[in-house]
Amino acid sequence: MLVHRVVVYVLVAAALLIPFSVPAYADLIGNGSFEQGTFVNDGNGTMTFSAGPTSITGWTAVGRQVSWIESPNPWGLSAQDGNFFLDLTAYNPGAPFGGVTQDITTVVGQQYDLSFYLGSYTRRWGGPPVSILASAGGTSQTFSVSTTSTASTWTPFSLLFTATSTTTTVTLTGAAGLNYIGLDHVMVNPSGTPAVPEPGSYALIALGTALLAVVGRRTRRSCTSSKRASDG
Repeated sequence: MLVHRVVVYVLVAAALLIPFSVPAYADLIGNGSFEQGTFVNDGNGTMTFSAGPTSITGWTAVGRQVSWIESPNPWGLSAQDGNFFLDLTAYNPGAPFGGVTQDITTVVGQQYDLSFYLGSYTRRWGGPPVSILASAGGTSQTFSVSTTSTASTWTPFSLLFTATSTTTTVTLTGAAGLNYIGLDHVMVNPSGTPAVPEPGSYALIALGTALLAVVGRRTRRSCTSSKRASDG
């Protein structure tokens, strides 16, 4: 009966700890959803940057111009993650477009996965296609949305690259579109490596070990008591 109760306790504890013990990778991109920084609203829920440093924490603008937009806004556009996102066309229709770049710390020879969401609203703001050129570690690829969208839409894409230096520059720039090329939720994670267990996993292991030790001690005591009773 004692063993049965202990097993029940272990199962209950495991159920409580599972949400906190899911393996996870450490995202190498800082402020990938553009939520941090000093935002100055121009009256349209927008802040626009030319090439160079920006008020968006961790990011530098490249190309012509980039707009930092919050939700809600007059354009009928929404963020994919959080309340902010980028428009790589800014207030200028058509090419050339803008983009953003960030340097991250990498391990030489390690493969990484650069993922992001491309925003489109072709029925209202032009296209398709709507495209972004992603570059990292000497690898570049253009990702496109070729379907017509009737509302603010986000499509996930990813680029695999191998680091050739301890510092890798990640760059995402507009490649095709008219009045809107959205960018949000940028991430870089190691590819093909085991995840590192969260603290909850270690807690679960420690709990199970402790409970098994308790069962062992009580079982031994029970056996000893029974033997003494029979000997008496």
